[in-house]
This record gives sequence, C-alpha cells and structure tokens, in this order.
Amino acid sequence: MLIRPAAEILLRHGDHALTLRASLRAAIALEAEPGGFAGLFNQIAGQQVTAIRSVILTAATDRTQAERLLADASTEPLAPFVMSAQAACLALLMALIPAGQGETSKATTPPAKPIPFGQYLADLFGYATGWLGWTPSEAWNASPAEIGAAFTAHVDRLVKLTPGASSPAPDDTKERQREQNEAAGLDPDFDRAGLRALKAKM
Repeated sequence: MLIRPAAEILLRHGDHALTLRASLRAAIALEAEPGGFAGLFNQIAGQQVTAIRSVILTAATDRTQAERLLADASTEPLAPFVMSAQAACLALLMALIPAGQGETSKATTPPAKPIPFGQYLADLFGYATGWLGWTPSEAWNASPAEIGAAFTAHVDRLVKLTPGASSPAPDDTKERQREQNEAAGLDPDFDRAGLRALKAKM
C-alpha cells in the first residue's frame, strides 16, 4: 500500500506564505461544519469566502499567520485571493478524503457496512490512541491516511503472530486457538475474527 506523509498545501498571498496541513484535527473540525465535507466542497466551489476562511483557519499550521493573511486579503480586491485560496482549500479537502486501495481483498471477512465520515474519523482517533498507543497530540497531527496505514500494519502484525489467523477457526478448535494464542504471547481469548472485521473497516 502506497502511503505518503500528511499533505501540506502552501498558500501564498502577497508577502504571506501559509501552510495548510491535512491532519486528523482539521478533518474532524471541518466535518463538524454545517453540511460537513460535502457542504464545504460546494461552498468553496462556489467561491464562498466564509467557507474558504473557515478551512484556512482550521487547517493552518500557524493560526496567527493565517489571521494576518486573511486580514491583508480583506483590504484588497478579493478575486485574486479567492482564486488561489479556492485551489488550496479544495486540495486540502481532497487530501483528507481516504483514497480507495484499488486492490482486490483476499480476506474472507464480509465487507464492513458503510459508516458516516465523521464516525470514521472518530474511529481513527480511537485506533491511534488505543490500539497504536499514540499520544492525543500525535493522533491529532497525523493525517487520516497515516493513521489508517499504521493501524493496518499493526493489525497485520497481530494476525501474523497468531497461527491460522488467515481463516476463521471452527467452534470445535476454540481450545486449540487459545493454546496457539498463548504460545504466540497473545491473550488466550484474542479474537482473531473480530480483528479481521475491524481491519476490514479500514
């Protein structure tokens, strides 16, 4: 799976240069806006200054610099600024949306049911701070794609540590599974099927 660092989009206006970071923090904050991501896409496509301003202030790595850039832009004709800011904001939103893997899954686990985008982002925070042991700050600053890739790698490692995890174990082999888990240094009641289902959500 191809994984890149969290996207950072550079926005220039006059003497100002501002970085917009595609972090989980930005994604959750923007999804909480009225209309969520879909609403923001439509508003920014329509060059609504309020939506552009919201994205810039939310995703800027330096909020003070963002406020200065927006203050200067408000004293000048808006057209040049809106054009460049629109492109930067749309690029940021695209970077925050999880891309399809484009791979055929060999897993026997049925596909997970679709969940709201906001719930998906909240789950990522839980995976990062719970399963992966990241600090809240690390989780907030990482991109959704980075967390997803790290979580998938973590699940793959746990599955590989458990013999026979590639296929569901029949009920009559439950005791043997417990013994295998203990031999692998895992919790005897480690739920491999549940882990596979959780991985399928990614």
